[in-house]
Amino acid sequence: MRVLIAIGCDIYKNPPLETLKGAENDASVVFEHLVTNSWGEYDKENSKLLLSPSISTLRSTVETVLFSGEPIEELTVFFAGHGGVKDGTYFLCLKDTDVDRMSLNALSMTQLFAWITEARIGHTNLVIDACQSGGVVHDVGVLLNPNVIGKAGSLAISILAASGSDEYAQESDGAGHCTTALMSCLKGNTIVQTTRPSFDLVEVGQVVSRTMQGNQQTPVCWGINLFGISQLAKNPCFSGGNAHISATFPGLAADSAGNEHIREASDAIWEQYLSLTREFDAGRFLDVIQPICIKLKSEPAVAATFVMGLSATFGARSATMNDSFEIARIQSACAVALLPLAGSSAICCDAILQLAEKVVGSLGQGLQELLAEFEKSTYALLFSGARIADFYFLPLRVMSVLGWIGAAIHVEIFSGGSASTFNAKAAEVVRLIVSHYSNSIVPVSDELTPFYLSFASAAKALGCEEELETISCLLLRILHDRGARLAASGLNGDEALRFLTAVAEGRSDDCRNLLANPTSLLPAVLLVMNQIGLSDMSDGAMKGFDHTNINLFIPVDFTEFGANLIGEGTNFSLNIGHTIFSMSDLLVEWAKIEHGLISDATLAPPAVKIACVLASLLRPDRVPWFLLRGQQAKSSASSPDAE
Repeated sequence: MRVLIAIGCDIYKNPPLETLKGAENDASVVFEHLVTNSWGEYDKENSKLLLSPSISTLRSTVETVLFSGEPIEELTVFFAGHGGVKDGTYFLCLKDTDVDRMSLNALSMTQLFAWITEARIGHTNLVIDACQSGGVVHDVGVLLNPNVIGKAGSLAISILAASGSDEYAQESDGAGHCTTALMSCLKGNTIVQTTRPSFDLVEVGQVVSRTMQGNQQTPVCWGINLFGISQLAKNPCFSGGNAHISATFPGLAADSAGNEHIREASDAIWEQYLSLTREFDAGRFLDVIQPICIKLKSEPAVAATFVMGLSATFGARSATMNDSFEIARIQSACAVALLPLAGSSAICCDAILQLAEKVVGSLGQGLQELLAEFEKSTYALLFSGARIADFYFLPLRVMSVLGWIGAAIHVEIFSGGSASTFNAKAAEVVRLIVSHYSNSIVPVSDELTPFYLSFASAAKALGCEEELETISCLLLRILHDRGARLAASGLNGDEALRFLTAVAEGRSDDCRNLLANPTSLLPAVLLVMNQIGLSDMSDGAMKGFDHTNINLFIPVDFTEFGANLIGEGTNFSLNIGHTIFSMSDLLVEWAKIEHGLISDATLAPPAVKIACVLASLLRPDRVPWFLLRGQQAKSSASSPDAE
């Protein structure tokens, strides 16, 4: 069942709460559109419109609606009126609220969340068009207060608050400005999206916030969807016609045993969400989310909707960091979370492909932002104040950008799409990087391998073969000069400094525990050099790598490629100067590996290949060697296998 409780409070008995003119109108307009006119497909009998109610009326209504009827899958609560913060808790003020006794006669977020939790609501949409002399919704931090929501556990909620902590929620002509902007979206006058039959409050809130910028009021929107994409209302701009909300995604509204697995992990999911402030920890996210998906293997529709919902809300929260590359990483992690189910579920494969397209879109926006930064400064990739740390982390950052560019190309190739607009921006960024950051194309760590391989195998599609040749030659020369001594993946700041100091002073052997042994970057560079027609150069460098251990790891099942630890696989370990002596020897070994990759059935679905590439960039201790399969040396005049 879907239920709306719309509350509008114009009348206030106790000063200093003043009478309003538009709150009841706002609640009535929302109720009429969503319930009376059926644009929300809310239950007409159980949905309630409350105009200037007392706290006792609200409590009795909530008790009846939430606890006396059928289970509620989607609850939307709309409030227009006065509101404010007291003692670190946000309160909605009702007709009989006394600001000196708000705990008794106002509705606190603590109480509302407790009701929602006890009623086991699938998802809650909360819209607050409210203000007080101190500003509306003190700040999002109040609503995220662990004392308020930390024990909620099963809460899945999206919130649109009318203005920031230092702003008023304004009204004019008998209507709140935020509600007016909201209704413009819900009625289709302002386009939110055209690809799904329903709206998610977070996506609507983002549009409302953008349209109201510069109007002395900027709405705040956030939320987390534990049980799929929320369904606020039908989308009048849906390109597929007047479909039902339930058509948004298979199994979205259905309760199931699988939902219990999500509820059991909800505290850990909330912890991930609340920690998403400055940087996204993809490994930690996957360690929480992927095990849930594995438990949902018998209910793939539930897993897919669960992950799609997380993608929407985590991506919206990360938007505050103003870094589209971070949003792309979040979307990628969601795709990788579904990888264990991709071999057996068409629904999960479809979700991965949808998420991958979002990754391409976010990366395209990120490249646009990066080009704008390059116009201001050619050294936009440098971190302010990083100093010596950038000698280690800048090469990783540079190769990371190239790797994500390559990933976007692979998404389009494997899914059969076209990224011509993206390609033009990407090629420009690649050329700027090679032009201005050639001194930072340095093999500092084995962590570079998946990023380098992702870019190298996409360079031809980008028209950046010359840049690939430059990058590969730089990596090979420095690897040769350093005897292939480079850091292992995942060093922290202190370890990176020890490594840099040892290398600079020519005593790499003093930090053997920090070195990559065996290394995957060297065989990657050697194989790419062969494929771009520079095998003579790489063959001539082999003597400089005497006694170097190299390794290529191939998993038994590529659907495990996103796991923290891959269960089974084969390490093809070789020692230069002992088991192989020349490029021809390496190519003989590679041919054996390549044959297995070409016939690997677990790599057949495009979604698996795409998710594996993304997984390698999120967890760069694994390498998608399959990107090199079927690609012959340049001199053979064969084209790359686009599959």
